[in-house]
Amino acid sequence: MPFCDLNTDVKPWLGIPVSNTEYDSVLTIFRDSVEAAVLSYVETEFTLTPITNEILDSNGSDTIVPRNSPIVSVQAIYTAVESDGSGGNLLDTSHYRVDTDGITLRAINQPRGRFYVRVDYTYGYDGLPPEVKHAILMSIDAEFIRKNKKTVGGGVTSRSKKDESESLGASGGAGWDTKVGLPLEAIAKLQTYKQSFEFPTQPMATRNF
Repeated sequence: MPFCDLNTDVKPWLGIPVSNTEYDSVLTIFRDSVEAAVLSYVETEFTLTPITNEILDSNGSDTIVPRNSPIVSVQAIYTAVESDGSGGNLLDTSHYRVDTDGITLRAINQPRGRFYVRVDYTYGYDGLPPEVKHAILMSIDAEFIRKNKKTVGGGVTSRSKKDESESLGASGGAGWDTKVGLPLEAIAKLQTYKQSFEFPTQPMATRNF
């Protein structure tokens, strides 16, 4: 199901009356291709996903970093589990604090070396963030201009030597990254939501793959 509705989102953004159906077909194509490009770029699904029995090597750390983020909620944490996730001690919710990218354990009556940790949690987004929707609408608008479907402004005015980027006409704003398939201005808005698999530089519970 598309994130942006043609009549309630796309046309109002472009200033096209809902009653004007002249561009419906091409706008549908642009919307679908832009949304696919955005999802491909951020490598993130904007839904809530539950994870059960994720096993992490505690590494003697008081910070747990699950494999997926942003963390929305934590259902259970077990410390001192076996490598297969069995056994362990269920932590009371008062014994940890949840942030979007990690879980900090508070002082608990257990030795610092907690062996393996088992975590049940939910991560993701409860719907499309407004900034991502904004980037999609900006990209559809830029694509509309780029293909010379608007009478205001112009289409592509210049391209780099290797055709990696373009500049749009007067009303097109910033340049265009043709490899990603999105305007540079939209890409800048998506950086926060681009999935990263880099390991933290400070000592934290490591991901056990």
